[in-house]
Amino acid sequence: MSSTTKDVEVHVEYADQQNINKFARNNAKLTELKEEIEAKRKELTSLSDAREALDELSILSDIPTAPLLVGETFLIEPTDDILTSLDTRKTKIEKEIEEIQTRIQTIQGLLSDLKVKLYGKFGKSINLENDEE
Repeated sequence: MSSTTKDVEVHVEYADQQNINKFARNNAKLTELKEEIEAKRKELTSLSDAREALDELSILSDIPTAPLLVGETFLIEPTDDILTSLDTRKTKIEKEIEEIQTRIQTIQGLLSDLKVKLYGKFGKSINLENDEE
C-alpha cells in the first residue's frame, strides 16, 4: 500500500524548537489581544448607547439629574457629571484600543518573520496557520 504523501522527518534543533515555542506563545498572546479588543469595542458601544440615551433624556426633560447605577445601588447624579464621566471613559477606552492595536501589529510582524524562518526550514512539515482564519 503506497501513500501519495511522504512523511519527511526533519531534525529539529534547539534553536528551531525555541522559535516554534516563541511562535506559539506570541500566537496565543495575539488571540488574547484580539479577544480583549473585541470586549473593549463592546464596552465602547455600550458607553455610546448610554450617552445617546442620556442625551435623549435631557432633551426630552429639563431634569438636571439622572440615576446612575453603581454596583447594585442607584445614585442620583447631575446629568452633566454623568455625561463627562461617560466621555472620559469613552476616550480612555479608545486610547486602550489603539494601544492594543499597536501591540497586535508588533506581534503580527514577529509572527510573520518566524513563519518565514520556520517554513523555510520545515516546509510543509509544519503548520503555523490558525484554524479560524
